[in-house]
Amino acid sequence: MVNWFIYIFFILFLIFFFVYVSGNRETIDISDLEINSEYSFFNNSHGKTAYYSIGEDSNEPLILIHGVTVPSHYYKKIATSLSGIGYKVYVYDHFGRGYSDRPKIKYNMHTYQNQLNDFINHLSLDNFTLMGVSMGGALASNYAAKNPAKVKALILNVPFVGLQTIGLENFASIPIFWDFYLRFFIINRLVERGYGLTDDNQDPDHFIEQFNVKGTQYSFSSLMKNFTKHNFYNDYQLINDYEIPVHITYAPDDEDVPKDSILKAIELVPDAKTFSFEGGHNIINSRTEEIVSLINDFKSNNLND
Repeated sequence: MVNWFIYIFFILFLIFFFVYVSGNRETIDISDLEINSEYSFFNNSHGKTAYYSIGEDSNEPLILIHGVTVPSHYYKKIATSLSGIGYKVYVYDHFGRGYSDRPKIKYNMHTYQNQLNDFINHLSLDNFTLMGVSMGGALASNYAAKNPAKVKALILNVPFVGLQTIGLENFASIPIFWDFYLRFFIINRLVERGYGLTDDNQDPDHFIEQFNVKGTQYSFSSLMKNFTKHNFYNDYQLINDYEIPVHITYAPDDEDVPKDSILKAIELVPDAKTFSFEGGHNIINSRTEEIVSLINDFKSNNLND
């Protein structure tokens, strides 16, 4: 009986292993990607970061931080619009996304803050507006809470406030099952979602291609396990204490960042300018003109002193 149990377990393990390995989509090196000519690069201790800028050098500097999956390539529309209202916009790719490297490190708040801080030092900026979308909102708010003298204003779009808001905080810590679930369900779902970028007149190819780069699944898995070990709401309380001007847009029908989690954060910054739009998590692209118009008013009323 025991021998049969071992035999069946071994067969099931081989099937599981075969399915898992055959499902690996990571077949290319980051160096093999065709890099668009508008990208520049800088290096820190963890590797190479890709970025671009749009706008006149004399404009107000704004650093735009993208979310957990959609890389910098897809923020050209909003960056161009922001440059039209007087910003010089800098957009970079997180480690593990877009054209940036996929180092074998722990992807936690410390890692992303180091990358952001090194980017700011590379640009030689000491006072600027910080804008974050989704996970980028968590990074932006955390940086502002730690560096209030440098952040002239904070602009947040559908800001992420913790993995607990989407119910994966415990599952991400289960070995093997989590990796299987990530590869065959989460990443495949994200790739399918990428085709929807055409709805906003965007090319989905680069979004999908980034998941074929070696090290992407590791970076995503590490992020899910480590990034949320942080008190996100405490950052909003500090931002309020430092009286940093804040502008927040969110979507009541957002399926990725629940409305209630954002409303809880908004309660901690009662003087923030807040606006809601129907349209889900991607309102930064589907409602670009309206959002930029509101940001322009925010800029005129708060930042042109």
